[in-house]
Amino acid sequence: MDTVQAERRTRVAPFADLFFRPGEWLLSQFSRIDKTRWPLLWVAGLFLSQTIPATLIRASNLEEGRIIAMARGAMEDGHRLTPFTYGARFAERPVLLSWIAALFGEATGGVTLWSLRIPHLFFFLAGAMLIYRLLRSSTGKSAAIFGVLCWICMPMVAAKFINSEPDIVLSTLLFAAFFAWWKGTASKCVTPLRWLCIGGLLCLAGLTKGPQPVAYFTLGVGGYLFLKQRDQIPAFLAVNAGTGLVIGGWYLAVYRAPGDVTYWLIHSRILTTTGLGLLRDHLDFIKSIALETLPAAILLGPAVVTVARRWRSSEPDLMLAAILYSILCTLVLVCWPGGVAARYSMPATMTLAVVCGLMFECWRSCRPRVIASALFVCYLVFGGLLVRGWIVMPLLPHLFQASRIAGRAVTAYLQQRPGPLYVIGASAEYNMLAYVRTPVREVALDELARPDIVATAVLLPEELEALSQRNPKLHFAVGEELTSLKQHYRIVEILP
Repeated sequence: MDTVQAERRTRVAPFADLFFRPGEWLLSQFSRIDKTRWPLLWVAGLFLSQTIPATLIRASNLEEGRIIAMARGAMEDGHRLTPFTYGARFAERPVLLSWIAALFGEATGGVTLWSLRIPHLFFFLAGAMLIYRLLRSSTGKSAAIFGVLCWICMPMVAAKFINSEPDIVLSTLLFAAFFAWWKGTASKCVTPLRWLCIGGLLCLAGLTKGPQPVAYFTLGVGGYLFLKQRDQIPAFLAVNAGTGLVIGGWYLAVYRAPGDVTYWLIHSRILTTTGLGLLRDHLDFIKSIALETLPAAILLGPAVVTVARRWRSSEPDLMLAAILYSILCTLVLVCWPGGVAARYSMPATMTLAVVCGLMFECWRSCRPRVIASALFVCYLVFGGLLVRGWIVMPLLPHLFQASRIAGRAVTAYLQQRPGPLYVIGASAEYNMLAYVRTPVREVALDELARPDIVATAVLLPEELEALSQRNPKLHFAVGEELTSLKQHYRIVEILP
C-alpha cells in the first residue's frame, strides 16, 4: 500500500511543481523587498496605483450621494447633529463621514464629491500605513508590505477605492484603537493617557456607524485580555463604558420622534428576517466572507492552528490578538437575529491583513507553497484592479459616469429657472443630485399637487402620472429624459 501511495505521489509531483513553481518564484521576488531602502514608498505606490485614475473617472456611486446630501444638510441647512437629506430627516445613525465632508466643504466653498472622497482616501491611506507599522514591529519589510497588499486586494476592501462609504473610516478608526492598545501592551506601558486616546478613537468609530461595529474592538481585545492580560480589564471596561455614554448621548439627543426606536431596530437588522430567509441570508453571509476576504481566507486556518499551540505562553502574541479581533464579532454576525451583509465585517479585514503578514514571516521558508498561493491570489486581484482602473475606465468612461451626466443635464436645465429643485423622497437619485448646485428639496407627492404650485422637479414617469391624477388642472412642461440612470427620470416644470 505504501508503495502504491508513493508511486501516486511521484506521478502527481510534476503537476504540483508545474503549478507551484511560478508561485514560489513570485514569492522569492517579492521577498527581495526586504532589501529596499524606502518601504513606505511601496505602500504609497500600491495605494496610488489603485486610486488614480479610478477615483477621478468614477462618478458618485452607491451611498456616496446620500452622504453628500447629509453633508449639504449640515452645511447649507444647519442640521449639524441630526442627519437630513435635502430637508428630510434621516436619523438612521450617527454620520461622522458626512460631518467631515461638511467641514471640508465649508472650508472649500461648498460640498462636492471631493469633499467626501479626499477625507475617505486619507483614511484609506492611513489604514494601510497603520497595518505596515504594526507589522514592522514584528516582521521584516516584505512581510509588512505583504500584509498591506492582502488588505488592498481583499474584494471587500478593493471596491472601496472608488466608493467613499463609511466602512473604511470606521475600520481605520477601530484599527487605530487596536494599534494604540497593542503598542502599549507589547511595551508593557498601557498608561491612562493611552487609554484616553483609545476611548476617543472608539467614540469616533461609534459616531461613524453606530455602536454595533465597536464590538469588534470590545470583543476582540476583551477576549485577549481575558486570556492573557487580566490586569487591564478594569481600564478596558471603563473605556468601553465611556464610549457607550458618548454614543448613547447622540441617540438620546436625536431620537425624540415617535417610532425612532422601531426605526433603530430595523436599521440594526434585528428580527428583520426570519425563517428560511434568515438561514439563506446567513449562509450567503458565510459564503461571501470566505470569498471577499481572499487571500486572507487561505491563511486564517493555518494561523488559528498556530496560535492554538502557543496561546498559553506569557509573552504578548500579536497573531492571537489579531485573530480574536477578526473572528469573535464576525461569529456574532453569523448568529445575528436578522439580515446581515458581508460589509458589516469590514473591520475584520485590517486585522486579517496583520495575520497575513505574520504568517508570511513565519511560513515563507518552511511552507512556501501556502504563502505563494496567497500571493498569487493577491497578484490576480491587484492585476484585475489595475486593468479596470488604467484601461477599462479611461477607454470607456461613460460607463462609470451616469450620475455625473444626469446631474449636469439637470444643472443646465435649471440655469434658466430660478428656485429649488424638488424630488420625491422615496425615489430620489442622490448620486445625480450630488452634481446639482442649486438648492434641492425632498417632498411628498401631495406637496407637488397643490393648486398654486410652481416648481421644477425630477420625477419618474409613474410619479408624473400620479401627480396628474391628483390634480388634473396642473400643466407640465416635460424636459429631458435622464436615460443614463437605472430608472428613467424626467425633468418636469410644474405650473398651475
